[in-house]
Amino acid sequence: MPRSGPRQVLAALLPYLAGVLTLVLLGSTVAGSAGDLVAATAVAGLVALVLVRRRRRRIEGLEAFVRAVGRGNFRVPLSVRDVDDLGALERALADMRDQVGASFGQLEEAGERTQGILRAMIEGVVVLSPSGEVMVMNQCAATVFGLPADVDPRGRHLIELCRDPELQRLVRETLGAGVPRVVREIALHGAEMRYLNVSVARIGDATSPFAFVLVFHDITELKRLETMRRDFVANVSHELRTPLTAIRGYAETLLGGALADRRRARHFLGVIDRHSERLSRLIDDLLTLSDLELGRTPIKSEAVPLEGLVDEVVEIISDQAARRQVTLATDVPEGLPPLKGDPDRLHQLLINIADNAVKYTPAGGAVTIAARMLPNGARPSIELLVRDTGIGIPADDLPRLTERFYRVDKARSRELGGTGLGLAIVKHIVQVHGGSLDISSVVHEGTTVRVVLPTSDGV
Repeated sequence: MPRSGPRQVLAALLPYLAGVLTLVLLGSTVAGSAGDLVAATAVAGLVALVLVRRRRRRIEGLEAFVRAVGRGNFRVPLSVRDVDDLGALERALADMRDQVGASFGQLEEAGERTQGILRAMIEGVVVLSPSGEVMVMNQCAATVFGLPADVDPRGRHLIELCRDPELQRLVRETLGAGVPRVVREIALHGAEMRYLNVSVARIGDATSPFAFVLVFHDITELKRLETMRRDFVANVSHELRTPLTAIRGYAETLLGGALADRRRARHFLGVIDRHSERLSRLIDDLLTLSDLELGRTPIKSEAVPLEGLVDEVVEIISDQAARRQVTLATDVPEGLPPLKGDPDRLHQLLINIADNAVKYTPAGGAVTIAARMLPNGARPSIELLVRDTGIGIPADDLPRLTERFYRVDKARSRELGGTGLGLAIVKHIVQVHGGSLDISSVVHEGTTVRVVLPTSDGV
């Protein structure tokens, strides 16, 4: 306890001094006149009034102090002026303010750490009350449920935020179950199908839990990759089996006596040669794609003249276009800067795109190879366009065109000699050159492939 000075002692003794003064005055007035009695009474009343007002101001100050602390203002001052009973209360309240302020600061710091952890997590986290209301939801979970940025999920039931029946069934089972933890895989059916691995943990005992924590692991990409892997194994097995079966069948026929018939033998050997060539192309494309993905093939960095590149491609596919009665045209302005990249890979890129355009354009159609400088870009770039008036591609198939072995019309693609890897190779060539690829199409009207590549001036 701090030492009391003369002023504090005098303030503590004032009520007692006032009482003594009052008694003295009253005693004196008994023996004195009525005027003295009135004067003594007035003096005593004045002293009492001063003391009451002083104490009331201190009590009002304490009330204001308590209200300010209750609102979270832990910096509000409180002066301890006397050593009486109110002074002891003032000191106790000041100590309480300091302790509560320190505890509140620690809670705020812990809350900030928790919010930082939730923001940094790549998993969605939702904390539900026993009645199913959202207590906490991080940004990743809001993204999974497709919530707008201005929506505050706190205090709302999860069914209001996501009406997927599978998720609601899981929440109902979790809130009503006595098990401490549930793990399940669900699929959210929305604008985009999402596959989630959901882990639900109870906080508290089984009889009176006070919260449930749901952690959502988005496994959509893993599911997609698993599907692609299965499709790849199935497709590559089929692609290899078809030519090998034909080669083996015709070879067995020749060995069985068809060699004596020179005309039939020559026909069979021609079939074997075609299937061998198809098998060789397939293996070459697989190796090329593998090298591009793994970065095993060094990519040159040279200035590649655009006009020369387009002319070489047109010269290579012109015979095929003439046989299919498809018109070839170019629209490459003079004076365009050269591309920056590997000439062999860029040549392969444009060949694959133009070859597809010619293959899937019926007789009487046209294929145009165009180029233009992109204005106002972050770096100097050229847009290459290959437009055709072919059969077109359905909108549902466009996102999967660059997957390995994906074909819109499988029978026709194999008939035309495609391996199903051309556009996958194009995608990886564009990526290693720091460009972008876009494919747009309308069924029965045609397809446009756009490739944006940097120029030599932009490196």
